[in-house]
Amino acid sequence: MFRFSRLWISFLPLLLLLDLGCQTPERPPNLIILFSDDAGYADFGFHGSELIRTPNLDLLAQSGARFSNGYVTASVCSPSRAGMMTGRYQQRFGHELNLPGKVDPLVPDSMRGLPLSERTMADWLSDAGYATGLIGKWHLGLEDHFHPTQRGFNEFFGMRKGSGPYFTGLNATIERGMSPVHPDSLDYLTDEFGSQAVDFIDRHADRPFFLFVSFTTPHAPMHVPDALLTEEQERFETDVRARYAAMMTTLDQNVGHIVSALERRNLRENTLVFFANDNGGAMPFNGSLNAPLRGAKGTALEGGNRVPFVMSWPGHIPGEQVLHDPVITLDVLPTFLSAAGVSFDDSAALDGVDLLPLMTGSSTSAPHDTLYWKMQWGAAVRAGDWKLVRTPSEEHWLFNLAEDLSESNDVSEAHPDLVATLRRSLEAWESTHAAPIWLINDAWHARTLERYDQAVVDGFVRN
Repeated sequence: MFRFSRLWISFLPLLLLLDLGCQTPERPPNLIILFSDDAGYADFGFHGSELIRTPNLDLLAQSGARFSNGYVTASVCSPSRAGMMTGRYQQRFGHELNLPGKVDPLVPDSMRGLPLSERTMADWLSDAGYATGLIGKWHLGLEDHFHPTQRGFNEFFGMRKGSGPYFTGLNATIERGMSPVHPDSLDYLTDEFGSQAVDFIDRHADRPFFLFVSFTTPHAPMHVPDALLTEEQERFETDVRARYAAMMTTLDQNVGHIVSALERRNLRENTLVFFANDNGGAMPFNGSLNAPLRGAKGTALEGGNRVPFVMSWPGHIPGEQVLHDPVITLDVLPTFLSAAGVSFDDSAALDGVDLLPLMTGSSTSAPHDTLYWKMQWGAAVRAGDWKLVRTPSEEHWLFNLAEDLSESNDVSEAHPDLVATLRRSLEAWESTHAAPIWLINDAWHARTLERYDQAVVDGFVRN
């Protein structure tokens, strides 16, 4: 009996530790945003493309929830990022238009960026104890006070501006933190960003992290490795389409490297990954295609704002889901905060909503009654399947997206009461906005206006 008691006592500390371990709260999930830049809606395998090959992104989409009605908040780069990073319509704080904006002595460079009054996703998560990193494109202000490391990111490797060359030796705008990186030290830029993302994951594998990988691919200039270009030139008639396909291959490969890094570190089932493109395809500048959507980057049409939209969290979000409720990148911030266990209330004034109940099946309610878009020239409102578009020439077009995804049949004359109701909704929303801090020049206006003519856009199609 004495020996048994001593044996029991010797095991008691271990048993206590095991019991305490069972009570230890689960580590908050890692959170990753993967953003592509100017890709076409049609140019993903999980959207049915057979020519543009995206096997790693296809697997990501298969592993979680794909939203067939996923939107960004703007059809150009900077305001799209401003909405997603704050969870608030960017028009509320004057970041309505793209940077750098019109040269205007009344708008100094010190004001051209995401207003300092706004709290970013990185601010929220850094305050919650997350390691936060941005790899790639920022495009929310060039001045130091707008710098990512001043907006909640512990680490930054990338460019403050909106685009740049990809080849080694050409890009002198890359920084680590605020320190310039010599262009000769860089790999092909998409590969460099992928490698830096993997390095961030490896260095922070032992604590919760938030990583925003903001690829510039496939934004112009159309720089691609020779080996990939030669392969794609055999499949396409035009050089720009071959270059675009090669750039999409580099994007997909590096998404694969990032997911593999999570798997190698046994982090995949504790990481919520979101993938989207920042706006519609930039036809014709990069050879992208938006079919079957009408319009392109810069417009309030579906081809400007509807994008690939995927969330994956194995073990938490069931795979192989295709959800059809309209959602928007405003929803990423509250979804991430909810996953991280970070509380927020109405005082945060967020316009997005938590999508986890919809993805897990605990709720069947539509996340949004209405969604809105506006960029100086052109605006839109969607309520259910109905969408009203206000063109830059102040026409009002009405579409039923359930019956007419390509927005080819304006039914405004048949539904005047609905047009009036949606106009009032759009105008009431606009009435709550601050004035845009900066404006866009007339050249942008002309280029945007022509993209409302689908005959012009169809003339951009490349094979």
